[in-house]
Amino acid sequence: MLTVRRRTVVVNLVDGRTTMTGTRRLSWPWQVKLTGAEVHRPHSEPSPLDGTVLIPRHRIDWIQVVS
Repeated sequence: MLTVRRRTVVVNLVDGRTTMTGTRRLSWPWQVKLTGAEVHRPHSEPSPLDGTVLIPRHRIDWIQVVS
C-alpha cells in the first residue's frame, strides 16, 4: 500500500517514551517518512529534526493522523 497524501501525524515508538510529530510523506508499508518533524521526550522540550526522517514500521507502536 503506497500512501501519497501529506498529513500531519503523531507517531509513538515502541520504546514507550519517544513521540514524533511531523508531516507524513510518501510512505511504504515497511516505513514511514516524515518531514518537518519534532521529537518529544519526557521531561524535555520538543527538538526539531533536520531533513527527512525514515521510521521502520516495526519500531512504531501507533500512528495518529491529526489533520
